[in-house]
Amino acid sequence: MASADRTAAPAVRRGRREQRAGALLITPALLMITATILIPLGVAVALSFTRYDLFDPPVFVGLLNYQQLFADQVFWTAAGNTVQFAVGQVTVGVVVAVAVAVLFNQRVAGGTALRSLVYLPQAASYVVVALIWTMLLDPIAGPLSQLTEALTGDRLSVLTNQSLAMPSIIVMSLWRNLGYFMIILLAALKSVPEDLLQAAEVDGAGSWRRFVHITLPGISSAVIFVAITWFLGALQMFTQAYVMTGGGPVNATRTLVYLMYDNAFAALQLGKASAIAVLLFGTVVVLSAVVRLVGFLRGREA
Repeated sequence: MASADRTAAPAVRRGRREQRAGALLITPALLMITATILIPLGVAVALSFTRYDLFDPPVFVGLLNYQQLFADQVFWTAAGNTVQFAVGQVTVGVVVAVAVAVLFNQRVAGGTALRSLVYLPQAASYVVVALIWTMLLDPIAGPLSQLTEALTGDRLSVLTNQSLAMPSIIVMSLWRNLGYFMIILLAALKSVPEDLLQAAEVDGAGSWRRFVHITLPGISSAVIFVAITWFLGALQMFTQAYVMTGGGPVNATRTLVYLMYDNAFAALQLGKASAIAVLLFGTVVVLSAVVRLVGFLRGREA
């Protein structure tokens, strides 16, 4: 028994050393997460129950900020705009990204250069891209407006049109993000077994049937990942509307993050701005949990 204890002792000490080393290795990451995520989140939740303007101490008001938001028509307009932007960009964007990825997966002349051109907007910030599109769509000096006037006699004024402003921002954001998600889908297409496609072709399956029954199921996980990532990111849209339309016309492009910005830095109502942040955070967490649950259930069925 004594010899067995002496044999086990070094293993126990080695395990403890490994645990201490692991704790030391993860401590910087935990400190960073705590300082940049957990503490700000806790402060935002606490401020959402107060009236605070930066100059006076916070005053506890309970659920008043949330009650005022739910009674505010601008809040619901901003929520609707946020959903419209997210759904519009993802539904169109995923289809376009899949189509472009499938195209570049073929042997296309100049494919490398074309892929670089598609990906190039991703290298620029949203501010730069938004400024470029603002100049292109300018109703007076914009080249698209001048071309429209030359062809039809009417100037193109989409950013000041209540019905066209949000679709214009959706198109701009799609153009900017397309390259990133196209690369993900293109990598997934490379993993589709070539022998299955060749066997289907030998059996007489056309290009469309091969895509629907072999290619698309083979990249379904990547498509779902792209859709979820794109949607959750789109819920936080702010820069495009701030640069291109200022939230207008008539709040047509004002999103939840834009409304949070207005309350925090224009109206100095940090309590209400924090309430918007908490609601948006809760929405993202719930949607992420639902997606993970659906993925888990699908995995069990498989």
